[in-house]
Amino acid sequence: MSVAQFINKQMIKLLMGVIVLGLLVGYILPGVGKQLQVLYPVALFVMLYPMMVGIKINEVAGAAKRVGFMSVVMVFNYLISPLLAALLALVFLAGYPDFAVGLILTGVVPCAGMIVAWTAMAKGNAPMTLVITVTSFLAGIVLIPLWMSFLAGKYVPVNAWQMMQTILFTLVIPLILGNLTRVWLVKKWGSQKFMALKPVFPAVSALGMYLVFFISMMAESVTLLHNPQYLGIIAIPLVVFYTLLFSSSVLYARLTRTNYPDMVALAYGVSGKNISIALALAVVFFPPLTVMIIAIKPLIQVLFMAGFYRLTPYLREYWAQNVTPAMETSN
Repeated sequence: MSVAQFINKQMIKLLMGVIVLGLLVGYILPGVGKQLQVLYPVALFVMLYPMMVGIKINEVAGAAKRVGFMSVVMVFNYLISPLLAALLALVFLAGYPDFAVGLILTGVVPCAGMIVAWTAMAKGNAPMTLVITVTSFLAGIVLIPLWMSFLAGKYVPVNAWQMMQTILFTLVIPLILGNLTRVWLVKKWGSQKFMALKPVFPAVSALGMYLVFFISMMAESVTLLHNPQYLGIIAIPLVVFYTLLFSSSVLYARLTRTNYPDMVALAYGVSGKNISIALALAVVFFPPLTVMIIAIKPLIQVLFMAGFYRLTPYLREYWAQNVTPAMETSN
């Protein structure tokens, strides 16, 4: 448990270390990274299966209680976010098709389970983020392949049907196994012991993610170290992407007088992109250079997630003074 807590607490720092180590080892031992790519299926399963233990499929029933709010979330996640990523790819990465695909994939994938913790810390509507996570994930089974075919097809060939089959095999099977595992563990040990054990699952998932990134960085280390400008080329559109996503969701909540807890759930629900899903699809369908932008993404994303969290006390005060009173007056 102490090892799991350390991994969860230092996840981004460890990821940075894995990326650097992969680049150095790959540079010293060129070609080994490509040989290790046969381990991708094992690493992906280790990454995805534990993550799915925490996703409750029955949470999707909660979407029916908040149809209007969930419709807004889905518009942000599967219309605004993909189109914004495609526009930024066209503006910043037209000459780098592999990077453009990675940025589009970032915009197309749904949110991750980590948004629940961020939302709870910011005193937002954490139960709502559970519904957002599950509903967005299930919708992505169909919408991710369609959007990737439509938006990324201009850069690289994308077979939507094959991608949908891969999602069903790579993501849905671990989702079903994860739910069965959770039910079995709760039945065997009880809810209290399961909740105590729950931090272990994201830590194990992180180990699979580290292995995928390590192999990917080894495979492209020579290319990246000979072209350090790639980091800047990748980082700029990602920074713009997250800036616009966070600011537009908060602005929408302000204009529509959405209450503070739901505003936080919306902001994190549309901006906390699922790194694992993006990484799994990048590894299976796209070149290693596409994986590179997925490797940089969590480093930038966590800065925005933490930065928004730092702002939430001021936003909560602003909402209490300017939004909540107006809502009470209208009622």
